[in-house]
Amino acid sequence: MLIHNLLRLILKAVLKSFSRAALKKHRPTVIAIVGEGKTGIAREAIYTALKDKFPTRRNLEYPFADFALPLTILGVRSYPTNYWEWFKTLLKAKIQLLFLPPHKNFLVLEVGYVHKPTFDYFWQITQPQVLVICGDAPYLSPQQTATKVIKVKEPASLQNYLTAAQKVGEIFDIPAKESQKSLTHFKLPQARIRIIPSNLGGLIVDATYQYFPPDKKAVEEILKALPGKRIEISPQNLSAGIESAKEKEGQTIVLTGPYVKMWPTLTALARDPWS
Repeated sequence: MLIHNLLRLILKAVLKSFSRAALKKHRPTVIAIVGEGKTGIAREAIYTALKDKFPTRRNLEYPFADFALPLTILGVRSYPTNYWEWFKTLLKAKIQLLFLPPHKNFLVLEVGYVHKPTFDYFWQITQPQVLVICGDAPYLSPQQTATKVIKVKEPASLQNYLTAAQKVGEIFDIPAKESQKSLTHFKLPQARIRIIPSNLGGLIVDATYQYFPPDKKAVEEILKALPGKRIEISPQNLSAGIESAKEKEGQTIVLTGPYVKMWPTLTALARDPWS
């Protein structure tokens, strides 16, 4: 346990160093979203308002994971799950820092709150130019601010979040009509567990993930309410699971594992237009 905690501290320090180096090299415009409100909706709305005008990246599900934010800054789309994956991730990040040319972009970062030390660690990395506060944020210190601050009052309607996204766009000279047009394509954040029709006649329970798996109890509760037997497909039984699903049409297919590994299977099994 002591060695594990020590390794985590070392990893946090390395990721912080790499992330700060990436921000210094590429000088992206950082927009941080904090608060006890629906920060995921604000993140998706701001990303939608900006992405047609500027190269824009945002963090995906589960912003509370200890290393999720620095991984997003480094362009890593999935959470390493073992020592070997962490080694490859850090090596690739170092090579990119050394040899990739600088490129200007926008980072829309939903900064989750677990406890104050973790939030402060995230803040020290991001140091945003724009801060969007959704509802109350009692953990936000007076010194933790930005050049531009936008507040979304809670309880807020969806329109409040879209308006906040438009205000962010205006900061970067995007006319209101342009951001409104972009926001017509706004989609709510993707649920952590999705139920999708299968092209084999049954249903797919999509429990894949970017950083951490959905809660097992939540998956089981959903499965109890669904008809038919289940066929579980993960990276460990990929080929056999797909063959079993094809042989037993009409069953409930449960997809688990990292999304980056499982999305081709999801696309192949999901019925249009869900794919």
